[in-house]
Amino acid sequence: MPTHLATPRTLILRRLATRACTPLLILSTQALAAAPPDASEAAYLADLPVVLSATRLQQARADTPGSVTVIDRHMIRAAGVRDIHELFMLVPGFQVGMHTGNRPLVTYHGLSDEAPRRMLVQVDGRSVYSPYFIAGVEWNQLGVDIDDIERIEVFRGSNSAAYGSNAFLGVANIITRAPSETRGTSLRYRAGDGGVNDVAVRHGQRIGDVDLRLTAARNHDSGFAAINDWRKAELATLRADWAINHDHVLEFQAGWTNNDLGTGKDDNATDPERGSRITTSFGLLRWRHVPAPDEELSVTWYHQEENGRDRYALSVPVSFRQSGRPVSIGIPFDFDYGFRAVRDDLEIQRVTNPAAGLRAVFGAGMREDRLDAPLRFNSSERVRSGVNRAFATLEWRASPQWLFNAGFMVEDNSLTGTSLAPRASANYHMTENQTLRFAVNRSYRSPIAFEQKSSMIFSNSAPIVTPFLTIPAGTPISQTFRPSPGLRAERITTYEMGYLAELRPLHASLDARLFLERARDLIEMRLENSSAGLLPRNNTRYFANSGEADIRGLEVVATWRPTTGTWLSLQHTELRIDGPGNPATASGAQPSAWVANSAPRHSSALFGAWEFHPRWQVSVARRWVGGMSWYSDTAHRVGMYRQLDVQLSHRLPPDLLRGEVSVTARNIDGDDETFAPGASWWGSRIFGTLQVEF
Repeated sequence: MPTHLATPRTLILRRLATRACTPLLILSTQALAAAPPDASEAAYLADLPVVLSATRLQQARADTPGSVTVIDRHMIRAAGVRDIHELFMLVPGFQVGMHTGNRPLVTYHGLSDEAPRRMLVQVDGRSVYSPYFIAGVEWNQLGVDIDDIERIEVFRGSNSAAYGSNAFLGVANIITRAPSETRGTSLRYRAGDGGVNDVAVRHGQRIGDVDLRLTAARNHDSGFAAINDWRKAELATLRADWAINHDHVLEFQAGWTNNDLGTGKDDNATDPERGSRITTSFGLLRWRHVPAPDEELSVTWYHQEENGRDRYALSVPVSFRQSGRPVSIGIPFDFDYGFRAVRDDLEIQRVTNPAAGLRAVFGAGMREDRLDAPLRFNSSERVRSGVNRAFATLEWRASPQWLFNAGFMVEDNSLTGTSLAPRASANYHMTENQTLRFAVNRSYRSPIAFEQKSSMIFSNSAPIVTPFLTIPAGTPISQTFRPSPGLRAERITTYEMGYLAELRPLHASLDARLFLERARDLIEMRLENSSAGLLPRNNTRYFANSGEADIRGLEVVATWRPTTGTWLSLQHTELRIDGPGNPATASGAQPSAWVANSAPRHSSALFGAWEFHPRWQVSVARRWVGGMSWYSDTAHRVGMYRQLDVQLSHRLPPDLLRGEVSVTARNIDGDDETFAPGASWWGSRIFGTLQVEF
């Protein structure tokens, strides 16, 4: 019988996993812990349902309705990255850039600008999609230390049927390690070029029936050369798992982050160099009841708050003519970009096995966002938005060869109304090791409050008195954003065919995805002349459903992994985005030209590690990325670049000290530009890391 079907051994492992506090984490870690020292991770994980992010059901990769990339903690350690967003360089189809040294950009299949906002990122089920300003993922505010991550599952493709409107182009689910796996104390120190100076401490222990983990960390660097983009990122997190009895588990998480950031530009009249601060706090409570294998009821609630502080005063010089005479005055402004964003989310979910060959998951939830940002909305009133949702997925194993999956998400958004996101897929297991997949789905992204209601009007903070005119304090001077009522939700229809070969005797796999993604009603920022304010402007911004794109391409990943510490992965992406004027996208809209160039046509990567001697490992990551543009204008287009990272690590002898020392060299083949000409990558950097455990 094919190994992806349920065997007695698999059922026993499922029972063990579902009665643990976090099924996916415990399932993988217990399987590895139970393996003989010379057994490969691939052989033990191949039979297990180790993917959760595709449908909310535990599934083998061969059973998922889309391509899933898994980055486990061994890969994270070998990659030598300091920040989580850098790991997406290892995932096919992703673009990673830096607007400045403290503002990372991550998107999948382009369609982005300086605020990517079409991908969902979760940490243990908590969405980190920010509701303020132009939204997107605040990578500095995730609230998780990189060493606490067990794995990252990346669903490459639209997945609103499982996770709602923010999962427009893809989903990344960051899964942290169970506290039971991190007992004891761990210390980490890192230092190197560019002001890199990081420190972290973690302590885990068991108290009665409760496993606890407390982590505190601080990362510091000076950013790009000659730019005010330094960063000091701090965090403190707590996770507690309480096994109430054999089938009831209560999980609690709480965290706090603080980011002090350099921002602004030298010699800029309205955006001077200065420091800013963003803090985030969150709490999560999850109750799980697992009465039997493939039966689970869970309730999850989380609350998070984000607060931003960025305030400064200055006088902006303005010249104009009054009664034929030239007049020059200084207009005093008090810029206060401070904000407060509060989110509450409640969800109930049921996993059940209604009949032989059938598995199902269904549930419902509600979310409310509250925003206080007077300058961004020209109002001191709180801006509210909410989403109510219901979802369901049914998996049917019709025969040993055929597996069908159907699901949907219904969302009622207070800003745009109701939308339905369906998905259907069929997986054909040609042999024990080879699977073909066919899938189609429709996804949506609802506009956020800022896109619909932003109104940024700047007024003078003090009276202006000249011989020619008097301007009272509080007079509107200019407007940079106006409201955009009537925005519709973006929509995308995805057709894909996939092929997965898992060659277990060779410890190798091949994953290929051929896709067509038709995106319509994309929300774009546009410019217009405005008479609002004393000074007329020709660059007042607003949003419109003016964009459309057909994205087609191929992603291929080949991996050889004989052990957990030695592997080689090769990947390549071919991507074509049809912009305006293409008959396939001519639907009457007038999209901007940026869509065709918003992702590279070709990109490739090699990532490998080799344990060439007991306790010694060398790892290499090499990327080739074609030219692209994050903005529509040619001034922001960057050419093809390459990046080479190398790390050498050594596990300390156990009789001396438990731990590891490593030296990492990033981008050692020279400076590159990933956002705009003149805005270089980090450049070549070398830093060392020491991590010890007690």
